[in-house]
Amino acid sequence: MKKSRLYLQLSERAVVLAGHRLVLLAAMLSTVMWCFGGAFLGLPTRWYLLTNVFGTMTTLFVLLIMQHSQNRDMHALQVKADELIRSSEARNHLIGVEQLQEADLLRLIGDRQADR
Repeated sequence: MKKSRLYLQLSERAVVLAGHRLVLLAAMLSTVMWCFGGAFLGLPTRWYLLTNVFGTMTTLFVLLIMQHSQNRDMHALQVKADELIRSSEARNHLIGVEQLQEADLLRLIGDRQADR
């Protein structure tokens, strides 16, 4: 249980850090500096390929961390919405509607629009 809590804290911090506006600026500046530095110092092509692989792996890592965070937030939001539906006088048949097949969901949307 403690390992999952640690992972959750680390992933949340990574998402906050990756989403900060200064990180984009730092990435752009470091890329420009790297290109100019490589051009002036005559770095070998192999070094650029290694940098490309490292950049791709970093991008994939950040993407997966952000997707994990977004999925967790979406599930929490869905639980909150379901609880609001349960506690209100709304029709409870809408709870869990996100699990319907696309055709059933489109039919439900059509029925809701026809009721207006």
